[in-house]
Amino acid sequence: MARIRTIKPEFPHSESMGRVSRESRLCFILLWTIADDAGRLRGNSRMLASLLYPYDDDAKNKIDGWLTQLSSEGCIARYEVDSTSYIQVRKWTEHQKIDKPSQSRLPAFDESSRILAKGSEASTTDLGPRTVDLGMEGNGGEGTDSGTPEPGEPPAIGIPLIDGTDHAVTNADVAEWVTAYPGVDVMQQLREMRTWCKANPTNRKTPRGINAFIVKWLGREQDKSGSRQTHGSKQADTIHALTGGLASVQEPRHALTIAR
Repeated sequence: MARIRTIKPEFPHSESMGRVSRESRLCFILLWTIADDAGRLRGNSRMLASLLYPYDDDAKNKIDGWLTQLSSEGCIARYEVDSTSYIQVRKWTEHQKIDKPSQSRLPAFDESSRILAKGSEASTTDLGPRTVDLGMEGNGGEGTDSGTPEPGEPPAIGIPLIDGTDHAVTNADVAEWVTAYPGVDVMQQLREMRTWCKANPTNRKTPRGINAFIVKWLGREQDKSGSRQTHGSKQADTIHALTGGLASVQEPRHALTIAR
């Protein structure tokens, strides 16, 4: 069922919109009108062409290219569950403010268990129903906002939110927390957070509250560790992996004083 949606005044100035064609921008807006209150919709190209472009006979031959552009810029995620294709509009709660949203009947896009269309490897952590990302390899977010990866940067992990979407934790987020909580195996704790949220859907956090939840969890684990050096070597390896070797971990320098 079509719905009334909001277009913000800053939409034309978005850098991600500036990198796609005018036809793709219009397609993006039209997708909002048939997405459910969680930002999900069925993703069959021919069906979408008939729904969104009833007077344009050539749309069925072009819409897949528009969707690919939007996917490559991180505006949407295209995926399959049980051989049925779907689309998730990224950052949906930032695009739309919905009073009393209805529960989605469509399966959620699972960030951590996706399989890239070009045959890249699946995630090593299977934490939910397997999905297939039909977009271009290196799918990323729309900008540098918290919880959104840079274009071309896949997220480190996704944590389920109360609205049915996933909060994308970026590699930059992980690197920052590794430094802030040296006594914690950050990636392991993020995996545990994800598992906890999947097992407790009514206690999941909102997009605004998820960062505070993560920081509080990591802070509690840091207090439990009792030592700021417990995971030092592992954390250094994590930072090196996340930054591609661009960041270095400096060992503290100790001055040696000799009493005379």
